[in-house]
Amino acid sequence: MKSRSKSASTTKKTAVSAVSNDPGRSAGLRRGLEILCLFSEERPEWGITEIAHQMNLHKSLIHRSIKTLEEMGFLRRDPSSRRYLMGFKTFEVGSLAGRLTNRMAWSRPELRKLARKLKATVSLRLVVDDDLLVVDMIESLTHLPIHIPQGARVPLNYGAGGQVMAAFRADEDSRRLIRKYGLPRFTAKSLTTEKEFFSAVRRVRAHGYAVSEGETRPGYFSVAAPIMGADNLLTAVLVVSSPVGAMTKKEISAFAEVTAEAARRLTRRCHEI
Repeated sequence: MKSRSKSASTTKKTAVSAVSNDPGRSAGLRRGLEILCLFSEERPEWGITEIAHQMNLHKSLIHRSIKTLEEMGFLRRDPSSRRYLMGFKTFEVGSLAGRLTNRMAWSRPELRKLARKLKATVSLRLVVDDDLLVVDMIESLTHLPIHIPQGARVPLNYGAGGQVMAAFRADEDSRRLIRKYGLPRFTAKSLTTEKEFFSAVRRVRAHGYAVSEGETRPGYFSVAAPIMGADNLLTAVLVVSSPVGAMTKKEISAFAEVTAEAARRLTRRCHEI
């Protein structure tokens, strides 16, 4: 698996722990699920020896789990490389989970409307544990898409979205995440020190939204705004991205206001549902 610093979708190294000795847990099931968690967009293929090494387990244990996953369609073996890839059953279950997990699926018309109005790429990211989970995306038709795959987890310092997430949690909690995962560099403009990061977080608290430029992709800027749930806690983040091009600061500010107003409409809808 690639380092967290290389991609938004690789937000943390898979937590492959020793199989629990708790009699109330299934060691075999846990092992199989941990194997599936190793697969990522950055590393879609694994060999048995590699998995055994990664999980610090004997190859015979891994081989049995792999064969069970293969028989059930969750893994498949590439006939050329003889290595394993995710199977079609994984896709089927994952697609269903994606449809059922997006508790804000009703927001898609608003996302489309915003993407058309701003000629930009729009994504909806739910707050899940320590990350933002991309649950929906409308790609721009007027410029190259800024593609973060649906289902990707986006880390704390990945542009404007993470800054909004940090603005709605205690600074010490954000520092805990920084100590655990660091502040990886995505581009030359990424915020990789606590001073830079918390300065951006304070701006979010002052303005109600975040603007980042070139922090995740050179030549592009993003605006992120909070969507608050009925409990008045941060439930999701609306992120809109576009090439900077010849846009002035005044135009970017107007772009941000439109994004923030859309997030406020989505917040009001959350309170009505």
